[in-house]
Amino acid sequence: MAKVHLKKLEKTYPNGFKAVHGIELDIKHGEFMVFVGPSGCAKSTILRMVAGLEEISGGEVWIGERIVNNIAPKNRGIAMVFQNYALYPHMTAYENMAFGLKLKRTPKKEIDKRVRKAAEKLEITSLLERKPKEMSGGQRQRVAVGRAIVRKPEVFLFDEPLSNLDAKLRVSMRLKITQLHKQLKEEGQAATMIYVTHDQVEAMTMGDRICVLNYGKIMQVDTPINLYSKPANKFVAGFIGSPAMNIKEATLEEENGDVMIKISRDFSLRLPDDKTEKVRKYIGEKVWFGIRPENISIKNIGVSGEVSVVEQMGNEQYVHISISGEEYTARSSSEKALLAQHGEKYNFVFDMKKCHIFDFESEENISL
Repeated sequence: MAKVHLKKLEKTYPNGFKAVHGIELDIKHGEFMVFVGPSGCAKSTILRMVAGLEEISGGEVWIGERIVNNIAPKNRGIAMVFQNYALYPHMTAYENMAFGLKLKRTPKKEIDKRVRKAAEKLEITSLLERKPKEMSGGQRQRVAVGRAIVRKPEVFLFDEPLSNLDAKLRVSMRLKITQLHKQLKEEGQAATMIYVTHDQVEAMTMGDRICVLNYGKIMQVDTPINLYSKPANKFVAGFIGSPAMNIKEATLEEENGDVMIKISRDFSLRLPDDKTEKVRKYIGEKVWFGIRPENISIKNIGVSGEVSVVEQMGNEQYVHISISGEEYTARSSSEKALLAQHGEKYNFVFDMKKCHIFDFESEENISL
């Protein structure tokens, strides 16, 4: 079984800097797991520790039923796809894909069969006789993925493989990798994939589950829809989603039996009953209030706000508004947002059933 288990994984550098803090994570057989987080959160470091390219300071890496801490990378049953493709410039695409199998003394017929089958999957059969300099970035990346496929590894490791491609190519390549994962599973091959990216769109569209990291610690591991709708803490809430969630410092207060989120002296919002029951013990305390842009809408009723900027996105628009001195972003369909003009005042309604309340100190979501 090509499962991966990270047990109390740690990385400390010689200067004393601790990059990875006791990571505990189970990646299931055949799962597409995405590591996502800001620059410097140690996502690539963790991937390289799984690959054997980075020394482990503490804890264990399990691949299948064995601890691989002291096993050489070539014997771990992994194949890695790098950001910079790492192709041999003097070799053709065919030779690049076949090279690892030749080193293992795989029979020529088997090599040819595997290379051509992988090329067919990735639609690069016509490129097999070309050298890397004769290919585009997207074509080179497909060759790099093909080189990984032919090895039939237990685990595929992808280290920001699409970051060097333009936007259109990134979309087509992420679809191709997602399709490849499904194809390999259908064919009964080991298709466990660990994919590192800083791009949350890649993470949300590709992963079966996503591991959100920050400063070498796991913030949350969950499905894309749960990360978006049920963020475990303020960091995940602010990191996942574009435009980002509106997050404001507030106070919970009780007025005439209602629990109110008081954001400023003259701006309060009533919490619905289901949220009230979960946060009642925090009345009188500071909290963080969060609401996604699509849950703020232009209506004939509601709180008055002034439009500062309208970003045109084609099918939708992002309306930046000022309410009682605080800036918010609302997401609207084009028809509704056409009403919004810079400098004009409109009424906005906050869908409080969709809001989130976070503990001010721990930043944990207390409204779930």
